[in-house]
Amino acid sequence: MLNPLSNEAREIIWGSLIGDGGIFLGNGNRHYCYKESHSLQQVEYINWKYDFLKPVAGSRIYSTKSFHKRNQKYYTTLQFTTKAMSYFTRLRKIFYPKGKKFIRRKILNKLTPLGLAVWFMDDGGCSKNNRNYPQLNIYSCGYSIEENLEMQKYFQEKWDIEVRIHCRKNRPQVYFNKPNSLKFIEIIKPHIISSMLYKIRYFLQTSSTVDNTAEDIV
Repeated sequence: MLNPLSNEAREIIWGSLIGDGGIFLGNGNRHYCYKESHSLQQVEYINWKYDFLKPVAGSRIYSTKSFHKRNQKYYTTLQFTTKAMSYFTRLRKIFYPKGKKFIRRKILNKLTPLGLAVWFMDDGGCSKNNRNYPQLNIYSCGYSIEENLEMQKYFQEKWDIEVRIHCRKNRPQVYFNKPNSLKFIEIIKPHIISSMLYKIRYFLQTSSTVDNTAEDIV
């Protein structure tokens, strides 16, 4: 079966697999499928992704409710799943070499500006430090310290962007100070869709286009 996905769709999948996307074995299939999940507040974002992946979609976007043990609350999320394909089986071997997602330099090196933007829209956000300076961050706590240090090295060597790794309770995150945030935004902003601009709101020249009070929903 020929892969019907466009180059843009593949770049989106690549960035999503570092972020919120996952690859799972399809029921009764020998090949794997891709699965995407986002909060209700990100309906425009998941629709945008779905439009690119529609040629291989195995389902429409649907909602599901799950219980979060830490917060003791039920949350509703939006999801879709693709068809099982040999393409996703190959990606499974790349991103899950030992059955668990593991980010290596060769994966990061294949990120395009679009893929970077998708990773940031999935897991990024903005805040202000204790001196009230704006900064960007990527919630990379799902990865080990070693993987985060590889990300740090990647940003420095590939994009000349210096990032810091902050670790709180063994949960690392990637931080960009203001000058390096501006460098990063130059790369990704052309690909950030309008509903996700709140994630760079402190760096926009006009704040009227986004809700400055919105909380980052990763």
